[in-house]
Amino acid sequence: MFEFKLPDLGEGVHEGEVLQWHVKPGDTIGEDEPLLEVETDKAAVTIPSPRAGKIVSTTGKVGETINVGT
Repeated sequence: MFEFKLPDLGEGVHEGEVLQWHVKPGDTIGEDEPLLEVETDKAAVTIPSPRAGKIVSTTGKVGETINVGT
């Protein structure tokens, strides 16, 4: 099992607001496919999946702010 954590988004950004999940629990995803979209104080960023696999759960609802490393 692999636990994805919000990666460092660069330029001193420590958090991002979840704009959209591109997956839901039960989905299968390939490596580098879009996982979620977050908005920082600098830009909206689409985060790709670092691995292929099956999504077991997601954390962070649309509109919620999550910290890097969460």
